Amino acid sequence: MTADQIRAHIDPIRHEFAEPRSLVLPALKFAQTEKGHLTREDLEAVSAATGFSAAFVESVASFYDRLYLEPTGTRVVSVCVTLSCMLRGADEVWERLCDREGVSHHGGTTGDGRITIQEAQCLGYCDRAPCIQVDADETVGPMTPESAGQLVDDLRVAPAPDEFWR
Repeated sequence: MTADQIRAHIDPIRHEFAEPRSLVLPALKFAQTEKGHLTREDLEAVSAATGFSAAFVESVASFYDRLYLEPTGTRVVSVCVTLSCMLRGADEVWERLCDREGVSHHGGTTGDGRITIQEAQCLGYCDRAPCIQVDADETVGPMTPESAGQLVDDLRVAPAPDEFWR
């Protein structure tokens, strides 16, 4: 992603932000759409497009859990692990999904590179706990270990998204 592409994305929305630093987040989200994660070059392009230092841009990118500084799978599966979901079985969903997909119980990307499994803090589906969110977009629940496995199987064979809006 180039600084010019990022500028073209943020210039039309610049008026919506009273504080210019606030443009860094939408610029980073846009830069991530190309590959699903941010490279050093992407961070430098955001820095050039926004006028903020590369260090500041990287500090924003490293703060948010939906901005990725390392490659991810083509699909990101976020399992809610907060209290409401845990009380309804999220720990079992998490553990069985990680075991089934061969990733660490801290999360990670499957060997085929298609799926990244990560923990999430409160996805707002407490009444449908435990829940899972796909690509920071579609939230589903209540989930069982079996339905979570089926969801991942379905994602694995689905076409990859054209852009990675996470």
